[in-house]
Amino acid sequence: MKKIILVLLLTLSVYAAPRVGDNAVTFTLPALYEESQSLSSEELKGKVVLLNLWASWCSGCKEEMPLFVELQEAYADKGFILVTSSIDNEAQSAKDFLSDVDPKKRLTSLYDADKILPKTYRCPGMPSSFLVDKFGVIREVYIGSIDASSMTQLKNKIDKLLGE
Repeated sequence: MKKIILVLLLTLSVYAAPRVGDNAVTFTLPALYEESQSLSSEELKGKVVLLNLWASWCSGCKEEMPLFVELQEAYADKGFILVTSSIDNEAQSAKDFLSDVDPKKRLTSLYDADKILPKTYRCPGMPSSFLVDKFGVIREVYIGSIDASSMTQLKNKIDKLLGE
C-alpha cells in the first residue's frame, strides 16, 4: 500500500509541475557575479528566454554550457536571452566552472542558493531548461542536457518565437 501511495504522489507531482502552455514561474534571484544585483522574471517580458537550471557537478550541464554560450552570442541582439541559474551549494563553485566556459560573462547567470526554481518547476533532474515566449508562456521543456544535434531544433524554435 505504501508503494502505491508513493507512486501516486510522484505521479501527481510531475503533473503539478509547470508544463508547455503554462505561465513561467515568477522569480527574483541574485546575480551570480554581483550578488547585490538581481534579476526578476518581470524584467524578461518581451524577450524570448531560455531559462536553464544547472549545477557545476552535473555532467550534462558541463556538456551543454559551451553550446549555450555560442547560442547567446548568436542571438544576443535579436530579443533572446539565455538565463542560467546555478543551484550549487557554494556560489564559488559555479563561478569557477563558468570562468572556464564563459570567461567573457556573456550568459546572464543567477545564483539560486535556496533552490527555489527547481522546487517550483519540480525538476526531476539536472539540467532542466524552459523555453519561454515574449509573453511569459512556457513553450518547451527540456529535462536533461541539450546536445549539439538538438541545438538546431532549439534554434528553429527560438527563431519562430522571435518572429511571432
